[in-house]
Amino acid sequence: MAQAAIAADVPKSMTEEWLDTTRNRTVPIRLFLPGNKEQAEKCPVMLLSHGLGGSRNGFDYLGEHWSQHGYVVVVMQHPGSDDSIWRNRQSGETVQQAMGRGVTAQNALLRVGDVKFILDELEKRNQKSSGSVLAERLDLTRIGIGGHSFGSQTTLAVVGKTAQTREPRLKVAVAMSPSPGNNFLPGVTFRNITIPALFLTGTDDNSPLDPNLKPADRLIPFREATGKDQYLAVFDKGNHMLFSGHHRPLGKSILEQRYQPLIQEITLNFLQAHLRDDDKAKQWLLGKGFDELMQGNGSIERRKDEKLQH
Repeated sequence: MAQAAIAADVPKSMTEEWLDTTRNRTVPIRLFLPGNKEQAEKCPVMLLSHGLGGSRNGFDYLGEHWSQHGYVVVVMQHPGSDDSIWRNRQSGETVQQAMGRGVTAQNALLRVGDVKFILDELEKRNQKSSGSVLAERLDLTRIGIGGHSFGSQTTLAVVGKTAQTREPRLKVAVAMSPSPGNNFLPGVTFRNITIPALFLTGTDDNSPLDPNLKPADRLIPFREATGKDQYLAVFDKGNHMLFSGHHRPLGKSILEQRYQPLIQEITLNFLQAHLRDDDKAKQWLLGKGFDELMQGNGSIERRKDEKLQH
């Protein structure tokens, strides 16, 4: 049954602290909510996972855009690999050194646990009796996840890598600046990623911490994934921070101003096609829409019906 639209007095974005009692771990989140002008229907849900040293305060450009088109967006903050690692760095320690301490197997697994906890919590808060702003608002059959950098590793870990990490409740994935492997989860491969997935990177997408990781390495997850309905967009001169949505004192960089509107359009069409089964969005992804958008801005590849299309 159709649900009433969100009341006008509900904020379009809000922050909360969600306590996972089984792990004694608080996961800060930021919600982006559709306004009351949206159609009266239950909303698909997108989770977002920040990169190393990030927080729930990033991804405004995606959270706002997706929510304006009827999605509930949950930006997760992962304690231990969030901005606390560089804000609370030790005396004499550089930001880069502090950031390096956050790249651990423990934090990789904690992030996977955060995703599973958030999914469980959404089920509870969607119940009519929960008293939550999310009560009876969510279509939990249509949930996706996206992430940047370490958040991209988190994303790919929970959508089909191993039985230990796989989360079947997630139906689509958006991987921004994906890494070629994950040494923290032995036996992990990308061949098990069979749900629709969108991979985004840039020709200058170097690693801030690993000088051995080259931009071409970020193509490996797409190359190794075997499922259909998978897409790769590579932005010309796009760097590692293009996708993060971090706030900057001087505002967005020239690259962000140029490419973030494109990222918004690409990701929204991907979500509409594969979470809402929208034929128009599917045709956009497979036809001239995607091609024309990327013309002069980068390159794209597609995998449809098990056949790679260029």
